[in-house]
Amino acid sequence: MTKKASNAVAKVLEKVASKSVKMAADSRCMYIYHQPKQPAGIKEFRNK
Repeated sequence: MTKKASNAVAKVLEKVASKSVKMAADSRCMYIYHQPKQPAGIKEFRNK
């Protein structure tokens, strides 16, 4: 794979990872009594 193509793939993967972290930070567990602990660093990704 060329360097340009590899950079494009890396950018796409970065965007996908960023979106999934933001979705995880803004969502809650669908079960009422269970909310797993999230890492402390995930708070900076929450939408305000």
